[in-house]
Amino acid sequence: MNTSKKGFTWRSQSAFVIVAAGATLSLNDFLTFPVLVGQNGGGAFLLLYILFLFLMGLPLLMGELMLGRLTRSDPAAGLRILSEQYKASVYWKLAGIGSMLAAFLIIATLSVVAGWSLAYSVKSVVGVFEGVTLESAKLMFEGLMIDSERMTLWHTLFMVILISICAQPVKSGVERVMLILVPLMILLLVIGLILAVTSSSMQESIRYVLYADFSAMDARTPIVALQRAFYTLALGIGVMMAFGRYLPVGVSIGYSAGLVITVDLLFTIYISLTINSLMISAGQQPGLDSQFAFRVMPVILEDFSFAELFNALFFLLLTTAALTTSVALLEAPITYFQRKCNISRLRAAVSLGIATWLFGLGVVLAHSVWNGDGFTIALFFGDEAIRLVNNAGFHDVLVFISSHLIQPFVALFVCLFVAWKIPREVSHKEFALSRHFSFEIWNFLVRYIVPVLLLVVILTAFGII
Repeated sequence: MNTSKKGFTWRSQSAFVIVAAGATLSLNDFLTFPVLVGQNGGGAFLLLYILFLFLMGLPLLMGELMLGRLTRSDPAAGLRILSEQYKASVYWKLAGIGSMLAAFLIIATLSVVAGWSLAYSVKSVVGVFEGVTLESAKLMFEGLMIDSERMTLWHTLFMVILISICAQPVKSGVERVMLILVPLMILLLVIGLILAVTSSSMQESIRYVLYADFSAMDARTPIVALQRAFYTLALGIGVMMAFGRYLPVGVSIGYSAGLVITVDLLFTIYISLTINSLMISAGQQPGLDSQFAFRVMPVILEDFSFAELFNALFFLLLTTAALTTSVALLEAPITYFQRKCNISRLRAAVSLGIATWLFGLGVVLAHSVWNGDGFTIALFFGDEAIRLVNNAGFHDVLVFISSHLIQPFVALFVCLFVAWKIPREVSHKEFALSRHFSFEIWNFLVRYIVPVLLLVVILTAFGII
């Protein structure tokens, strides 16, 4: 289906869906979402989450893919080209630059956590966790956290793997690796599900995740579901604009976006059932903490035969999820620097890799040498102050700036650009929806509903809601 005359395109719609789904599967799907569902009403929370995925996520995802395919360029250049074409301000391109900055900062934090996963996978293979207890597992993780040299080693190793993939041409790098890693994740998840089914707690996990518990809901539950729906689709960080750049002309944007969301949703439910079943069977109360799995999972899997193998596979799964996300995040910045600096993809990837590694080193030190030295970011309104980040570590500051500050603002500006600056007839032609009514629904949502929901995400990040 390589119909474009402007270079590489995804080999098929299926290939694109697999690659895009891999980009949306993040570590949070494994480390926090399973608990988030159960603690906020189970099936009732899922219904809200699904509603926001299609009410906000689908229209915005379609818009980002359209921008990428219209321009066949990186987010900054694409928005600049369209701004000039449709007589809009050139400052819209700042949204594209912001999206790539957010992606860069997210990788810097993600690479360190991925390093933990990589380290634990190797530890499992060599039998370090044999006979481990909860207390000893906790001490092992704390020992890793305060050892900046070990964390730097694993962070560096992950970055080397990431850059070696991203430095390749898209066809032999991003596409080929994604088409290997995503099926690998599916295989590992099948193994995990088999383990969960053989445990005594699958029925309890199903009740925890899928049964509606309205007593566990409160006024903030819809906001939590909205936030999760926004962050799960990699919106506002240039990924889908970069991937839309390689989308063949004959492929339906709406159908592809719907498939990506559906696959991501099924993965998320699948992961939640598996993780919660294993936690409950071991008598552990799942915790809403990204470090929780490293403290308890080695102990949980000790009850199974071939525990070392299953431990290794679980942490390999986490590493793979981090790698697919990072590969997707780095695509837009690489193409931007290739164009801006007129350099090869290899040089752009290596340069960005070194810069990301340095920021990641700050995250490593924040967990070890700088632990306890916090930053405070506040907004002042006269005598009133809103603390956005209060005595937080370097890691938390990067997360706030990238995910809670830049990302939702970029998504809002992209949404407004798509809705009000791209002519209706251009969008209608690009989507090629079979029914005009379907286009009118998308147009109404992206103009009036999605911006309001994004404002709610922004106001929540600032602590106003």
